[in-house]
Amino acid sequence: MPDTPVTTSPPPGAEDAGDVRAGRRKGASRTSRASRRPRETEGADSGRQFVAALARGLDVLSAFRVSDGPLGNQELAERTGLPKPTVSRITHTLMELGYLSYNPRLANYELGGRTLKLAFTALERLDIRRVARPLMQELANAGDMNISLTVRERQSVICIETCEGSALIGLRLPVGARMPIATTSAGKAWLAGATPEERAAVLEELRRQKPEDFPKLKAAVDAAVAEIREKGYCTSIGEWQRDINGAGAPIILPDGRGVYALGLGGPAYLLGEKEIHERFGPMLARTARAIADQLGGVTRPPA
Repeated sequence: MPDTPVTTSPPPGAEDAGDVRAGRRKGASRTSRASRRPRETEGADSGRQFVAALARGLDVLSAFRVSDGPLGNQELAERTGLPKPTVSRITHTLMELGYLSYNPRLANYELGGRTLKLAFTALERLDIRRVARPLMQELANAGDMNISLTVRERQSVICIETCEGSALIGLRLPVGARMPIATTSAGKAWLAGATPEERAAVLEELRRQKPEDFPKLKAAVDAAVAEIREKGYCTSIGEWQRDINGAGAPIILPDGRGVYALGLGGPAYLLGEKEIHERFGPMLARTARAIADQLGGVTRPPA
C-alpha cells in the first residue's frame, strides 16, 4: 500500500473563504466556538509542550469510526466541535500528506494509506494480541460468543482483537469497534485495572460530560472495582444496551506497558446473569489470567 495515495482535492482555501463569510453573517463568536473544543481545553493544563494544532488534526482523524462511510467537512466539524473553516484546512493538509483520501465527486474523505499503515504498525507491535488470540478463540468456541480485547481511547474502549464462536446469533464487534467505558463490562474492567489517578481522571471527565448520569455511572464503576478484586471479573447486565449482558476482566501489564481489558458479551436470552456468574465469568477470569501470566502481568489491581 503506498504511503501517499494519489487523490484529488478541492482548491485550497476555496471552501474556507465561503465558510468564513457565512460565519460572519451568522455572527459566530470565538467564545462559542472555543467552548466546543474539548481537546484544546484538555491540553490547556499540559503546559507549553502541548501543540494545539497537532491535537486538532488528530481529533479530525479520530472522528472516523468503523461503522461510518466517508465523511465531509461539515460532519467532521460537528463531531470535533471545530469550526468548519478550520476543519477544511486540516483535511486538506491531511489529504496532501496521505493521511486522508478525497473523493471529488462526493466531496468527502476517508482514512488514507498512511493512517492505515500507522494503525497496522501499532497493532503488529502489540505482543498481547499474539499471546491473547489463541486463548480468546478457545474461550469463544467454548461459549459460542464474542470475545474482545480492548484498550482505552478517551471515554471509550476500542477493540484491538476479537474472536467469535460458531453461534449464528450473537454480538458482533469487529476490530476498531468502540464501546462506552462506564457501562460496558470491558470498559469497567479497564477502569478497575487502571491506576487510581487514571481512573479519577476518566471519572472527572464523565462527571463533566454527563452530570445527571454521573452518580449512577460512578456507583457502577465502584461496584466493578470491588467485583474484580473479589472474583476477577465484573459484569454489565443490560447497562450498555438493555438486551446485552457481558463480563469483563482486566489485564495489567508491567513496566508501564498499559492496561487492557478482556470482555465477552451476548444477547440476554443467551447469556443470563446466572450463566455469567456460574460459568462464563470465571472462564473469562481464567483466560485473562493466562494471558497476563505469559506477559508477566496481573489481573487484579492492588487493594
